[in-house]
Amino acid sequence: MEYINKENNFLSVVVVCENNADIIEKRINNLGDCLNENFKDYEIIVVDNYSNDNSISKLKSLNHKITIIELSRKHGMQAAQKAGVDIAIGDFVVEVEDISVIVDFNIIMNLYKCSMDGNDFVFLSPKKSRITTKLFYKMMRQYYKKQFKADIDSTIMVISSRRGLNKTAETGDVIVNRNISYLLSGLEYQFIYTELEKQNTRGFFERTDLFVETLIHYTDIIPKLGSLISLFFMMISILFLIYSFSAYFIIGTIEGWASTNTFLAFSFSGIFLMLSLLSKYMLSILHLSKRTKQYAFKSVTKK
Repeated sequence: MEYINKENNFLSVVVVCENNADIIEKRINNLGDCLNENFKDYEIIVVDNYSNDNSISKLKSLNHKITIIELSRKHGMQAAQKAGVDIAIGDFVVEVEDISVIVDFNIIMNLYKCSMDGNDFVFLSPKKSRITTKLFYKMMRQYYKKQFKADIDSTIMVISSRRGLNKTAETGDVIVNRNISYLLSGLEYQFIYTELEKQNTRGFFERTDLFVETLIHYTDIIPKLGSLISLFFMMISILFLIYSFSAYFIIGTIEGWASTNTFLAFSFSGIFLMLSLLSKYMLSILHLSKRTKQYAFKSVTKK
Protein backbone atom coordinates (compact mmCIF):
# COMPACT_ATOMS: atom_id res chain seq x y z
CA MET A 1 0.00 0.00 0.00
CA GLU A 2 1.33 3.43 -0.94
CA TYR A 3 1.74 5.71 2.10
CA ILE A 4 3.34 8.73 0.42
CA ASN A 5 1.76 12.02 1.52
CA LYS A 6 -0.66 10.25 3.82
CA GLU A 7 -1.22 11.43 7.38
CA ASN A 8 0.42 9.44 10.17
CA ASN A 9 -2.20 10.12 12.83
CA PHE A 10 -4.86 7.49 13.38
CA LEU A 11 -8.30 8.91 12.52
CA SER A 12 -11.61 7.53 13.80
CA VAL A 13 -14.86 8.57 12.14
CA VAL A 14 -18.14 7.98 14.00
CA VAL A 15 -21.28 8.01 11.86
CA VAL A 16 -24.84 7.70 13.17
CA CYS A 17 -27.26 5.83 10.92
CA GLU A 18 -31.02 5.63 11.34
CA ASN A 19 -33.17 4.13 8.57
CA ASN A 20 -30.75 5.29 5.87
CA ALA A 21 -30.72 2.10 3.78
CA ASP A 22 -31.27 4.07 0.58
CA ILE A 23 -28.06 6.09 0.91
CA ILE A 24 -25.87 4.29 3.47
CA GLU A 25 -23.81 2.29 0.95
CA LYS A 26 -22.93 5.30 -1.19
CA ARG A 27 -22.16 7.55 1.79
CA ILE A 28 -19.93 5.04 3.60
CA ASN A 29 -18.12 4.18 0.36
CA ASN A 30 -17.45 7.89 -0.25
CA LEU A 31 -16.22 8.28 3.32
CA GLY A 32 -13.99 5.21 3.08
CA ASP A 33 -12.46 6.39 -0.22
CA CYS A 34 -11.69 9.79 1.30
CA LEU A 35 -10.03 8.30 4.39
CA ASN A 36 -8.06 5.72 2.39
CA GLU A 37 -6.70 8.48 0.17
CA ASN A 38 -5.51 10.68 3.05
CA PHE A 39 -4.68 8.50 6.08
CA LYS A 40 -2.41 5.53 6.67
CA ASP A 41 -4.54 4.30 9.57
CA TYR A 42 -8.20 4.95 10.16
CA GLU A 43 -11.42 3.34 11.30
CA ILE A 44 -15.09 3.87 10.50
CA ILE A 45 -17.58 3.29 13.31
CA VAL A 46 -21.24 3.21 12.30
CA VAL A 47 -23.77 3.49 15.11
CA ASP A 48 -27.14 2.11 14.03
CA ASN A 49 -29.79 3.95 16.04
CA TYR A 50 -32.31 1.11 16.06
CA SER A 51 -33.12 1.18 12.35
CA ASN A 52 -36.16 -0.81 11.21
CA ASP A 53 -35.10 -1.02 7.56
CA ASN A 54 -32.27 -3.09 6.05
CA SER A 55 -29.50 -0.60 6.93
CA ILE A 56 -27.61 -3.23 8.94
CA SER A 57 -27.55 -5.81 6.15
CA LYS A 58 -26.30 -3.21 3.69
CA LEU A 59 -23.58 -2.12 6.10
CA LYS A 60 -22.43 -5.72 6.53
CA SER A 61 -22.18 -6.16 2.77
CA LEU A 62 -19.76 -3.26 2.30
CA ASN A 63 -16.16 -3.91 1.25
CA HIS A 64 -14.77 -1.27 3.61
CA LYS A 65 -13.57 -2.36 7.01
CA ILE A 66 -16.03 -0.89 9.51
CA THR A 67 -17.28 -1.39 13.06
CA ILE A 68 -21.05 -1.57 13.46
CA ILE A 69 -22.71 -0.77 16.78
CA GLU A 70 -26.36 -1.80 17.03
CA LEU A 71 -28.17 0.10 19.76
CA SER A 72 -30.74 -1.90 21.70
CA ARG A 73 -33.35 0.88 21.49
CA LYS A 74 -33.75 4.27 19.87
CA HIS A 75 -31.51 6.90 21.47
CA GLY A 76 -31.13 10.63 21.13
CA MET A 77 -28.51 11.75 18.62
CA GLN A 78 -26.04 12.86 21.30
CA ALA A 79 -26.18 9.52 23.14
CA ALA A 80 -25.88 7.56 19.88
CA GLN A 81 -22.75 9.49 18.96
CA LYS A 82 -21.29 8.95 22.43
CA ALA A 83 -21.64 5.18 21.97
CA GLY A 84 -19.33 5.36 18.97
CA VAL A 85 -16.89 7.89 20.41
CA ASP A 86 -16.36 5.76 23.53
CA ILE A 87 -14.93 2.85 21.54
CA ALA A 88 -12.97 4.98 19.05
CA ILE A 89 -9.20 4.57 19.34
CA GLY A 90 -8.02 7.31 16.99
CA ASP A 91 -5.65 10.18 17.79
CA PHE A 92 -8.43 12.34 16.32
CA VAL A 93 -12.14 11.51 16.23
CA VAL A 94 -14.61 12.88 13.69
CA GLU A 95 -18.29 12.81 14.62
CA VAL A 96 -20.76 12.93 11.74
CA GLU A 97 -24.10 13.92 13.23
CA ASP A 98 -26.38 12.86 10.39
CA ILE A 99 -25.31 10.68 7.47
CA SER A 100 -28.28 11.95 5.42
CA VAL A 101 -26.89 15.51 5.37
CA ILE A 102 -25.07 15.59 2.05
CA VAL A 103 -21.65 17.09 2.58
CA ASP A 104 -18.40 16.35 0.73
CA PHE A 105 -16.35 14.17 3.08
CA ASN A 106 -13.16 15.73 1.73
CA ILE A 107 -13.94 18.62 4.06
CA ILE A 108 -12.70 16.34 6.83
CA MET A 109 -9.19 17.25 5.71
CA ASN A 110 -9.95 20.94 6.29
CA LEU A 111 -11.10 20.15 9.82
CA TYR A 112 -8.07 17.94 10.41
CA LYS A 113 -5.58 20.59 9.23
CA CYS A 114 -7.27 23.19 11.43
CA SER A 115 -7.00 20.80 14.36
CA MET A 116 -3.30 20.28 13.64
CA ASP A 117 -2.86 24.05 14.01
CA GLY A 118 -3.54 23.70 17.73
CA ASN A 119 -7.32 23.44 18.00
CA ASP A 120 -8.52 20.50 20.07
CA PHE A 121 -12.04 20.89 18.66
CA VAL A 122 -12.98 22.03 15.16
CA PHE A 123 -16.67 22.36 14.34
CA LEU A 124 -18.23 22.34 10.87
CA SER A 125 -21.30 24.53 11.09
CA PRO A 126 -23.93 25.48 8.47
CA LYS A 127 -24.33 29.16 7.67
CA LYS A 128 -28.07 28.57 7.39
CA SER A 129 -30.16 26.72 9.96
CA ARG A 130 -33.61 26.81 11.54
CA ILE A 131 -34.69 30.09 13.12
CA THR A 132 -35.43 28.30 16.40
CA THR A 133 -31.93 26.80 16.39
CA LYS A 134 -30.34 30.20 15.76
CA LEU A 135 -32.34 31.76 18.60
CA PHE A 136 -31.43 28.94 20.98
CA TYR A 137 -27.69 29.18 20.38
CA LYS A 138 -27.85 32.97 20.50
CA MET A 139 -29.35 32.64 23.98
CA MET A 140 -26.59 30.21 24.98
CA ARG A 141 -23.90 32.62 23.71
CA GLN A 142 -25.43 35.39 25.81
CA TYR A 143 -25.50 33.12 28.86
CA TYR A 144 -21.83 32.18 28.63
CA LYS A 145 -20.40 35.52 27.44
CA LYS A 146 -19.35 36.48 30.98
CA GLN A 147 -17.37 33.24 31.39
CA PHE A 148 -15.65 33.02 28.01
CA LYS A 149 -16.03 34.02 24.40
CA ALA A 150 -18.41 31.29 23.29
CA ASP A 151 -19.00 30.86 19.55
CA ILE A 152 -21.64 28.23 20.24
CA ASP A 153 -23.56 27.13 17.15
CA SER A 154 -25.20 24.13 15.52
CA THR A 155 -22.89 21.69 13.74
CA ILE A 156 -22.81 19.13 10.95
CA MET A 157 -19.65 17.40 12.19
CA VAL A 158 -16.81 17.98 14.62
CA ILE A 159 -13.24 16.68 14.92
CA SER A 160 -11.76 16.25 18.38
CA SER A 161 -8.22 15.55 19.49
CA ARG A 162 -7.61 12.71 21.92
CA ARG A 163 -6.51 15.30 24.50
CA GLY A 164 -9.79 17.14 24.03
CA LEU A 165 -11.87 14.00 24.52
CA ASN A 166 -9.86 13.00 27.60
CA LYS A 167 -10.27 16.46 29.10
CA THR A 168 -14.02 16.33 28.52
CA ALA A 169 -14.23 12.83 30.05
CA GLU A 170 -12.39 14.01 33.17
CA THR A 171 -15.37 16.17 34.11
CA GLY A 172 -17.53 13.05 34.44
CA ASP A 173 -20.49 14.89 32.96
CA VAL A 174 -23.08 13.30 30.72
CA ILE A 175 -22.77 14.85 27.27
CA VAL A 176 -26.22 16.26 26.59
CA ASN A 177 -24.98 18.72 23.96
CA ARG A 178 -21.50 17.93 22.68
CA ASN A 179 -20.90 21.43 21.29
CA ILE A 180 -21.25 22.97 24.74
CA SER A 181 -19.48 20.13 26.58
CA TYR A 182 -16.43 20.45 24.34
CA LEU A 183 -16.32 24.25 24.65
CA LEU A 184 -16.57 24.05 28.43
CA SER A 185 -13.36 21.97 28.49
CA GLY A 186 -11.48 25.25 28.16
CA LEU A 187 -9.32 24.01 25.28
CA GLU A 188 -8.75 25.75 21.96
CA TYR A 189 -11.47 25.43 19.33
CA GLN A 190 -12.45 26.76 15.93
CA PHE A 191 -15.64 26.96 13.86
CA ILE A 192 -15.59 26.45 10.10
CA TYR A 193 -18.74 27.52 8.26
CA THR A 194 -20.14 26.03 5.09
CA GLU A 195 -22.77 27.25 2.64
CA LEU A 196 -24.61 23.96 3.02
CA GLU A 197 -28.06 24.40 4.47
CA LYS A 198 -28.35 21.83 7.21
CA GLN A 199 -31.42 19.64 6.83
CA ASN A 200 -31.84 18.24 10.31
CA THR A 201 -33.93 15.09 10.30
CA ARG A 202 -34.69 15.22 14.03
CA GLY A 203 -38.38 15.68 14.75
CA PHE A 204 -39.92 18.58 16.64
CA PHE A 205 -40.14 16.73 19.96
CA GLU A 206 -36.57 15.44 19.75
CA ARG A 207 -35.29 18.96 19.07
CA THR A 208 -37.39 20.35 21.90
CA ASP A 209 -36.09 17.70 24.30
CA LEU A 210 -32.51 18.58 23.33
CA PHE A 211 -33.13 22.30 23.92
CA VAL A 212 -34.75 21.72 27.32
CA GLU A 213 -32.15 19.16 28.46
CA THR A 214 -29.35 21.53 27.39
CA LEU A 215 -30.86 24.35 29.45
CA ILE A 216 -31.30 22.07 32.48
CA HIS A 217 -27.87 20.43 32.25
CA TYR A 218 -25.60 23.34 31.34
CA THR A 219 -27.38 26.34 32.84
CA ASP A 220 -29.40 27.38 35.86
CA ILE A 221 -31.98 29.21 33.75
CA ILE A 222 -34.88 26.83 34.38
CA PRO A 223 -34.32 26.47 38.18
CA LYS A 224 -33.97 30.25 38.48
CA LEU A 225 -37.10 30.76 36.42
CA GLY A 226 -38.96 28.28 38.64
CA SER A 227 -37.73 30.06 41.76
CA LEU A 228 -38.77 33.47 40.42
CA ILE A 229 -42.25 32.22 39.53
CA SER A 230 -42.63 30.61 42.96
CA LEU A 231 -41.42 33.75 44.74
CA PHE A 232 -43.74 35.90 42.63
CA PHE A 233 -46.79 33.91 43.63
CA MET A 234 -45.57 33.76 47.23
CA MET A 235 -45.45 37.56 47.29
CA ILE A 236 -48.99 37.69 45.91
CA SER A 237 -50.08 35.31 48.66
CA ILE A 238 -48.40 37.49 51.31
CA LEU A 239 -50.10 40.62 49.93
CA PHE A 240 -53.42 38.82 50.01
CA LEU A 241 -52.65 37.78 53.59
CA ILE A 242 -52.03 41.43 54.52
CA TYR A 243 -55.27 42.41 52.80
CA SER A 244 -57.18 39.75 54.74
CA PHE A 245 -55.84 41.07 58.07
CA SER A 246 -56.71 44.61 57.02
CA ALA A 247 -60.20 43.56 55.99
CA TYR A 248 -60.78 41.84 59.32
CA PHE A 249 -59.46 44.56 61.65
CA ILE A 250 -60.19 47.76 59.66
CA ILE A 251 -62.81 47.29 56.97
CA GLY A 252 -64.93 44.62 58.54
CA THR A 253 -66.25 41.66 56.57
CA ILE A 254 -68.70 38.80 56.69
CA GLU A 255 -67.88 36.53 59.61
CA GLY A 256 -65.46 33.79 58.63
CA TRP A 257 -64.40 35.41 55.33
CA ALA A 258 -61.20 37.01 56.61
CA SER A 259 -60.09 33.99 58.61
CA THR A 260 -60.69 31.64 55.66
CA ASN A 261 -58.79 33.83 53.24
CA THR A 262 -56.00 34.34 55.80
CA PHE A 263 -55.63 30.58 56.09
CA LEU A 264 -55.60 30.12 52.29
CA ALA A 265 -53.11 32.93 51.74
CA PHE A 266 -50.80 31.56 54.45
CA SER A 267 -51.04 28.04 53.01
CA PHE A 268 -50.28 29.11 49.45
CA SER A 269 -47.34 31.20 50.66
CA GLY A 270 -45.89 28.06 52.22
CA ILE A 271 -46.54 26.03 49.07
CA PHE A 272 -44.78 28.50 46.80
CA LEU A 273 -41.88 28.78 49.25
CA MET A 274 -41.54 24.99 49.21
CA LEU A 275 -41.61 24.97 45.40
CA SER A 276 -38.80 27.52 45.33
CA LEU A 277 -36.71 25.41 47.71
CA LEU A 278 -37.60 22.25 45.77
CA SER A 279 -36.26 23.71 42.53
CA LYS A 280 -32.92 24.34 44.26
CA TYR A 281 -32.94 20.80 45.63
CA MET A 282 -33.67 19.29 42.21
CA LEU A 283 -30.78 21.26 40.74
CA SER A 284 -28.44 19.70 43.31
CA ILE A 285 -29.78 16.22 42.48
CA LEU A 286 -29.18 16.93 38.79
CA HIS A 287 -25.52 17.77 39.39
CA LEU A 288 -25.05 14.56 41.39
CA SER A 289 -26.60 12.37 38.68
CA LYS A 290 -24.42 13.41 35.75
CA ARG A 291 -22.23 10.32 35.78
CA THR A 292 -24.91 7.94 34.52
CA LYS A 293 -24.28 6.04 31.28
CA GLN A 294 -26.18 7.43 28.31
CA TYR A 295 -26.57 4.49 25.97
CA ALA A 296 -27.12 0.73 25.71
CA PHE A 297 -26.16 -1.42 22.72
CA LYS A 298 -26.97 -5.02 21.89
CA SER A 299 -23.97 -5.84 19.66
CA VAL A 300 -20.70 -4.60 18.22
CA THR A 301 -19.63 -6.10 14.90
CA LYS A 302 -16.19 -5.60 13.36
CA LYS A 303 -15.85 -6.52 9.69
